[in-house]
Amino acid sequence: MDLNLAFGLLLVKVFIMLFVIMDPSGNIPIFMALTKGMRKEERKKELNYAVLVATILLLLFAFLGKIILSVLGITTNSFMIAGGILLLFFSFDLLRGEHKYVASGESGAGVGAVPLGTPLLAGPGAITAVMVIIQKEGVLFVLFAIFSAIIATRVVLGQSERIHQILGKVGSEVLSRVMGIIVAAIAIEFIAGGIVGMF
Repeated sequence: MDLNLAFGLLLVKVFIMLFVIMDPSGNIPIFMALTKGMRKEERKKELNYAVLVATILLLLFAFLGKIILSVLGITTNSFMIAGGILLLFFSFDLLRGEHKYVASGESGAGVGAVPLGTPLLAGPGAITAVMVIIQKEGVLFVLFAIFSAIIATRVVLGQSERIHQILGKVGSEVLSRVMGIIVAAIAIEFIAGGIVGMF
């Protein structure tokens, strides 16, 4: 196989791997539910926080992940369980229709930093993925994967406002409850995966 073709295919492969794990399209309803009631500027600000936090965390763990977890004596499985428990708490708020994590005027980071930036975008799966990519493929590929997936995620989530306007208030309320169940299921998957990995 031509080297340039193989190189290009590998770039596409690492991008798809990280993009699918980050699942921005699946996070659109969650983003809409968590930013319900925000103005356009506030929603955009939270999205920018989410993207920034996710980028920093992925870069941090790509280059220092193994060292950080090793120094702290934390396994990836433990990290998955912790992330799952955090997500579970957010799902309870969605099910009750509460939005205590929405940014207030004084807050520097609301739902953008947590739970959107982490653990939804830069969660245990994405963090593990970048740690694997840099070990198997090298620095160039992990940088490409992170920045290309982040840009694509920003573009996808940037369209969520149109969907939010189409749904309306009642649709958003219903969607918030449904998303609570889905987020709870995702949380259980994280927890279960971490527990299975320990044994």
